Amino acid sequence: MNNLSHRRTHNLLLISKLLNQRDHASPFTLVLDSLEQPAKPLLREYLRRAKIGKSFSIYLAFETIRKPGDADLYVTCWDKTPVQISNAVSAAMSSADAGGRRCLILIDSCTALAALATDPTADFNLTSFLSSLLQPPAKTTSPPAGVSVVAVYHQDVPQTATVYYVPSPLELLSYLATTMIHVHSLAILVTEKEARERSVVAPSFGLDENVEGIVIGLKKGSNSLKPEHRGLVLELEHRRNSGRGVHEWYFLPRVLPKMTAATFKEVVSILDDHPAFQKASLDVADSNDDLTDMTFSLGLTDRQRQDREGVVLPYFDAQNPKPSSGVDGGRILYDMGAEDDFDDEEDEI
Repeated sequence: MNNLSHRRTHNLLLISKLLNQRDHASPFTLVLDSLEQPAKPLLREYLRRAKIGKSFSIYLAFETIRKPGDADLYVTCWDKTPVQISNAVSAAMSSADAGGRRCLILIDSCTALAALATDPTADFNLTSFLSSLLQPPAKTTSPPAGVSVVAVYHQDVPQTATVYYVPSPLELLSYLATTMIHVHSLAILVTEKEARERSVVAPSFGLDENVEGIVIGLKKGSNSLKPEHRGLVLELEHRRNSGRGVHEWYFLPRVLPKMTAATFKEVVSILDDHPAFQKASLDVADSNDDLTDMTFSLGLTDRQRQDREGVVLPYFDAQNPKPSSGVDGGRILYDMGAEDDFDDEEDEI
């Protein structure tokens, strides 16, 4: 198995656990989107998987007017204070509808919460608010099996200046998040890839064009793709419990088949497997990329690899430490042969 196959196997399992919220993989997930690629399709995917997995989903709407179809509970937040929102979530998790199931809380926008956090006159702590959502209700007969929060932050929305010794809301959310997902436009990435292949400057889109009146750019990069190859790109940054980080790019198709729990099939794929980003040869291991310019091959065939594994070293056991011998290993054993020039007097010197 080469490096690409190994990375595909493990990272596809990771994104499946994160989107399905299995084994409490990520208590707090931060989704970063922009005007060029909103996070609405990703939120719909979370709701779809929560419904298939029989999880209880709570949708906290700061800017969504209509209730999503797969959401179990829809809470309007533009007319409520943070305390009222927290009380509504606690009451929902204690209700009979939740029934002790896993609970998924979706926040469609953290813009209003970030504005409150930077307001010196508002008595609001963003960290305490998120902690209140993650904590199950104290007085309940059937507490939820696990609580996960997925919050969306709009990177294009400017925030008021904060005190220089206080972190910004984005920095605070990035520090608290166990998983960060950057949502990218497939059309923009395809256009940038084509520009790199032609060795030209990649074009800008939307607000990055710095043209008056242009808010969202005109993208044509994905028009030549088939419908099943169109969707959005997810850049994942996951922090494991050991502290090791995982960074990977994924592709989420726009057209999703109707599935149930019995017929569920993973639709997310590695971005390298997408036709627009697929490399010419996927069978070459990543470790051999530095050997492509050599005039000779350092690789081994299957027959040579089997022969190497079958070689028996004469004093291999001497390198293993034995508790009874008091030797830490690494001993050098040598048998004198007839051809060796051995002199007792010289050896004594």
